[in-house]
Amino acid sequence: MKFDAIIIGTGIGGATTGYALAKAGMRVLFLEKGLSRLSSDNMIQGVFAETEFTHYKSKQEVLKLAGRASGLIHDKSGLISNAFTPFIGEGGGGSSALYGAILERFKVEDFSGENNQPKWPVNYDEMEPYYQKAERLYGVSIAVNGQKNKLSKANQKLWHQLEGNGLHPYILPTASNNNAGCIDNCQSYLCRQGCKNDSEKTCLKPAIEQYGASLWDNCEVLKIEEKNGSVERVTCRHNEKIVEVTADILILAAGALASPLLLLQSSNSRWPNGLANSSGLLGRYLMRHYIDLFAIDVADIQVNEESQKQIGFNDLYQLQEGKFGTVQSFGQMPPIEVVMEELSGGVPFGGSLLSALFKMTKPVMAWGYEKHFANKLVFASIMEDRPDYHNRVWSEGNALSLYYKVSDEDRKKIKQFRKMIVKAFEPFSVNVMKQADSNKRIAHACGTCRFGEDPAQAVLNRFNQAHDISNLYVVDASFFPTSAGINPSLTIAANALRVADHISKK
Repeated sequence: MKFDAIIIGTGIGGATTGYALAKAGMRVLFLEKGLSRLSSDNMIQGVFAETEFTHYKSKQEVLKLAGRASGLIHDKSGLISNAFTPFIGEGGGGSSALYGAILERFKVEDFSGENNQPKWPVNYDEMEPYYQKAERLYGVSIAVNGQKNKLSKANQKLWHQLEGNGLHPYILPTASNNNAGCIDNCQSYLCRQGCKNDSEKTCLKPAIEQYGASLWDNCEVLKIEEKNGSVERVTCRHNEKIVEVTADILILAAGALASPLLLLQSSNSRWPNGLANSSGLLGRYLMRHYIDLFAIDVADIQVNEESQKQIGFNDLYQLQEGKFGTVQSFGQMPPIEVVMEELSGGVPFGGSLLSALFKMTKPVMAWGYEKHFANKLVFASIMEDRPDYHNRVWSEGNALSLYYKVSDEDRKKIKQFRKMIVKAFEPFSVNVMKQADSNKRIAHACGTCRFGEDPAQAVLNRFNQAHDISNLYVVDASFFPTSAGINPSLTIAANALRVADHISKK
């Protein structure tokens, strides 16, 4: 069967675009590398994958069933290559299945090219109606002042102190139904109760059940084949069988790491440096946000008894000395197993001297972890990182390699931002978990297939269509020319609706 559109990836970009196209009457096929809860009834939900490692044959099996990526990234940024598994989604809903469900709009200045940043080919006014549509689609609740009394006791106390410090806290726009017993929107794992409005629930499911779209999960795309300036077919491994499929339009939404990798791996005699890569920019200008955690001791309040992912403030977003970013509730910290797994560098717990050492030190580490984070409100800072031509991803023997260096200017701003945030929370005691410098914090990857009007300076045009290939679109965060200092999810969803509008009207 030939489809009108093939969507590679079911994250917030792919699922939202596919939903809108299917609703408009197009025959849509979703290809998803991971597993979907719509077709698999043994997914691991309601818990962190790391807590289940001893119950299954392999970590890879656990991660796959938990909707997590299991492949390695080879970080070539330092003198020694470092391999790690990123904490990102792979399965129905992509990373939105793991997100904290905070859907917030970019600021007007994020599109305008201020602070010597690249200008977006679309502006806020063009995006605004699509922001509205995306907020309605994902059920974003934007609270007003009258709802402040619904805050947890700890957040109420902190809110008053922030106001006393001259700041302007606000209630986070949340894509969640907040069912009874739901804690912090099931951040970092699959939601068992269906509270969280991720893209699988919100877009993929209705696209299939109401508008006739098809889904092939457990389907790894191997190559995109091009002929005479358009995509001819897609070759994939579906349930261990090699399959070819065709469509009038191909929409790539595998994420800002996997999408450029697939195009690079689809090189041919016409495109020796990667498909649709006449600009030479495919995989370049990688951005990932600078994220730190801040544990605030509000004293004498049991914070674990209530949901805490509720408030944020943007007073430090745009200052005279430049743009920094947002500060918002992170929610509950993950269990010690997650921290141990990261510190072990992926060493299996069993059979080696190093794994035995980690088992022995776990009680001490658990004590320290508890001391720093137990019964404290945890906030995250999200700081904009600047696009740099040298920061990139590429294919090396079919493996994903990465190079990302924090610039000296950004390193100074990270330190400055940390000091300003600690001051904002005075007089409360604050413990800072410094993560911004770590490339393992790559959950907000973007920028690797940037869009723009000039084909020499961008991979995609203003409608996310490849400059070089007429029927190829990329709708995940790859298209961002700048990262802004806000969660990217709502902007990805809004832009997906804009692109779907453009496609369906052609």
